[in-house]
Amino acid sequence: MDAFELNAPVVVGIDGSTGAYAAVSWAAREAQLHGCALHIVSALGGSTPYGDGIRPPPSYFADRDRAVHAHLDEAAAIARTTRTATSTTEITSSVLDGPARPALLEASKSARMVVVGSRGLGQITAALAGSVAVALAAHAHSPVVIIRGHSGQTSGTGDVVVGLDGTENSLPALKAAFEEASLRATGLDAVHTWSPFTLSRAFDDRLDLPWDEVEAAEQAALAESLAGWSERYPETSVTRTVVRGRSSAELQDRAADAELLVVGSHGRGGFAGMLIGSTSTVLLHTADCPLMIVRS
Repeated sequence: MDAFELNAPVVVGIDGSTGAYAAVSWAAREAQLHGCALHIVSALGGSTPYGDGIRPPPSYFADRDRAVHAHLDEAAAIARTTRTATSTTEITSSVLDGPARPALLEASKSARMVVVGSRGLGQITAALAGSVAVALAAHAHSPVVIIRGHSGQTSGTGDVVVGLDGTENSLPALKAAFEEASLRATGLDAVHTWSPFTLSRAFDDRLDLPWDEVEAAEQAALAESLAGWSERYPETSVTRTVVRGRSSAELQDRAADAELLVVGSHGRGGFAGMLIGSTSTVLLHTADCPLMIVRS
């Protein structure tokens, strides 16, 4: 089912980390834009952190439950502070049984989108996305939004950027990007990158290929991808960008000033059964603005 067409909530997963609370702020504003509920969830984790057969202290489960509910209360307070005075956004919360990854994947089945911070508690290398974010990007049933650090605090004046590759895999991302740009009353930057070789431009003369014809074909591919969308969203101005280069690098550059970066789960280089492509994987670890991954 298409979560964009249902009265489904924005779900945000928290664990008490700074990144999770940044995700709550972003998710609260997103729920208000969509006119839907915000549902804050936190997972209890495994039955014991010590391994099978080892009994935890008697106070462990009570302390854990108190901490989880305290995190939910703090997140709800942040969400109420974030929304505007006239907002009618309903804010609910719940505790999910079991580890975060399977619990959030299950929650994604009935969510408009799932929002998480890029890293949670107990992570070592802050530059890389955590296992929960990676798992959601690869397996979630709804779009997933990853908030890196404090990247949820955008300027409010940037465009929505969407990465396109001319294949059907990127069409769900394009649909989501137009909707997000329309809700924000901002422009849409449609970026189509192409690079048939991983060689340096220094080899162009030696290859002796009709680069002008290739670029014209890529321009036509972008025009075909965008055909009909401006009629559906006439209020959204569209910037068309066709550039030869690595898609992850080009999109990362544009993410610096963007309100939101939207990509598909995998592109033209993907193969049957592929869970997440190289571009999405790189951006998951490097994007400077909120990143939405829309699985095809």
